Amino acid sequence: MTIAVLVALVLYFLLPLWWLAVSSLKLYGVEFSGNPLWVSQPTLFNYVYAFTNASYYPLARWLLNSVIESGFAGGLGALVAAMAGYALGKFRFRGRDAMTLLVAVALMVPSTAIAFPIFVLEQQAGLVNTYQGVILPSSVSAFAAYFMTIYAAESIPKEVLDAARLDGASEFRVFRSIALRFFRPALITLFVLIFAGTWNNYLLPLFVLRDASLYMIPQGLSTVLINGSTFPNLQFAIQVAGSAISVLFMVGLFVVCEKYIEAGLGLGAVKG
Repeated sequence: MTIAVLVALVLYFLLPLWWLAVSSLKLYGVEFSGNPLWVSQPTLFNYVYAFTNASYYPLARWLLNSVIESGFAGGLGALVAAMAGYALGKFRFRGRDAMTLLVAVALMVPSTAIAFPIFVLEQQAGLVNTYQGVILPSSVSAFAAYFMTIYAAESIPKEVLDAARLDGASEFRVFRSIALRFFRPALITLFVLIFAGTWNNYLLPLFVLRDASLYMIPQGLSTVLINGSTFPNLQFAIQVAGSAISVLFMVGLFVVCEKYIEAGLGLGAVKG
């Protein structure tokens, strides 16, 4: 019974991805004809057309924007979460419990509820239609801060930190030389999670970005049907191919970082 449930769950998650891959290899206009889960004559035309018609579909530019914005958001977000988690997990100070509770409460606030307020603040700060307008809000994560708080409390022996302080190391050096080494699996885990969240984020970049040359993959693909809608079948094929590339990129990132993600989640998920 357990195996059957697991097989059903695997099929539930993999079938849409398989359909996406198969549909992207079909010639435009025949996506919904024949077997929806198989292609008899695969072709790369959709991919070639998407990358060679930059005036209508700058897919390469959208991919580059997604890599830049997601990469900076992931790196900055992991570092900010590490500093916050180290402070909340390893220090005792007035207001610490209230701050930890505030972070926990922030976990319950959906990102869609704060997208428009963020846009208003960024408009006043002059960050609309810039990379920073997406990177800065995406790098602040209540989940990441809470995750690192638990991870810091459990992963770093207090004796190691005390020994470094007795040797005359400053708090900044203790954090840089000792804490960050213990944090490595968690940092990579958070980098991947924040990267994926930014990569797939549609609403915030939709508010912030105005220039098509700054679009990320989700926003760019949503405009494909608008540009050149005389050929809707072709535009749908381009969307499918772009979506497949986006998914394959994220799958590759998770595969490369899998062992670090497992280590980070394994230790950070339990506090005992």
